[in-house]
Amino acid sequence: MRCLWITRQDPRPANSGELIYSLGLLRSLAAQPGVEITVLAHRATRADGEEPPITWDLHGSIPNGRLKSLLSALPGDAYRLGNPVQRQGLSFLLEKAWDWVIIDQAACAWALGMIPAGTKVLYLAHNHEAAVRRQVAGDRGGSFPMRMALKWDALKYARMEGMLARRANLISAITPRDAEAFRREAPGVPVFVLPPGYSGPIPAGRARTIDPETPRRVVLAGAFEWLAKRRNLEAFLHAAAEPFQAAHIGFQVVGKADPAWFAALAKQFPWASFQANVPSVAPYLDAARIGLIPEALGGGFKLKALDYIFRGLPLASVEAALSGVPVDPHSEAIAAPDPAALAAAVAAKIDDLEFLNHAASRALDACRSAFRWEDRGVTLAAALRDPASCQP
Repeated sequence: MRCLWITRQDPRPANSGELIYSLGLLRSLAAQPGVEITVLAHRATRADGEEPPITWDLHGSIPNGRLKSLLSALPGDAYRLGNPVQRQGLSFLLEKAWDWVIIDQAACAWALGMIPAGTKVLYLAHNHEAAVRRQVAGDRGGSFPMRMALKWDALKYARMEGMLARRANLISAITPRDAEAFRREAPGVPVFVLPPGYSGPIPAGRARTIDPETPRRVVLAGAFEWLAKRRNLEAFLHAAAEPFQAAHIGFQVVGKADPAWFAALAKQFPWASFQANVPSVAPYLDAARIGLIPEALGGGFKLKALDYIFRGLPLASVEAALSGVPVDPHSEAIAAPDPAALAAAVAAKIDDLEFLNHAASRALDACRSAFRWEDRGVTLAAALRDPASCQP
């Protein structure tokens, strides 16, 4: 089975959620018998070299600038990704015969019009992009021109993703909620759920015990490069300022971010601490009682949830962000409908050590064998060989 995989950029090194997901699926599918994969993408800042049996067809870097996209039918991301160099590379690759063309993320749907009508297409979705972009555009943050640009971009994303979903022969969704959205949008197209795997250490027994000596600290780990991620963090900081300070709760934000932006947040919210671009988040997770998932904006599976769970941290999450995570939001996590309610719930539970240990233990048991990358490769290969088996 010969597959042409079209993605944003070389996912090596995998230092963000989208890259971790792409690289994990690439490697796990390539490990299946009889599968050959060629990847068309932009070069990464630092390439990791060859990686048989995957063939890497890499060209240039992702161009900067979005203004020209305002006059294009494509949203900004797709316009930049589908630049002339990538289109030329795709034209050359399409001279060969492929069993499947895999469109990895909606932004790579720039390629859709170039793919011959008889070629089978898998849409490998990271989000239901139309819903996410509409949600981000509806947020009140930013200047008026920015809000108008985001709304225009969201409309183009919805149109492009709808065309991709209806053209696809198969759709994979990262969460059950996204899968239902695609089934409504593209009736008759087989859809299956493909959550991420986890490549970090998984404890055989109980990860740790949260006790009175464990710092009364909440940690938020992640990548904060996308606008929605930044707005989620800012919204939670505003919501948590009063309850966290009143309860003397520490709040630490750590991960991939612009150091200047983190420095500005530290001045605005001196009660919280911010660590950008650290070598490892593990020491920060080990020095906290609760792992936070505040994403009121944005969809997809929250990979940070697995980092928290396998380091022995209970989850505190906006309810919508728990889609695909096998925990009971009522008894195995701290869940609330919005950032303000979540901040209050965390303040109420920070010293309930019995609950925190129970929630962490139950989540670990539920996830211990549920997120193996090798299983994802088996599932994906089976779906490509028999798309009809994915019908509900």
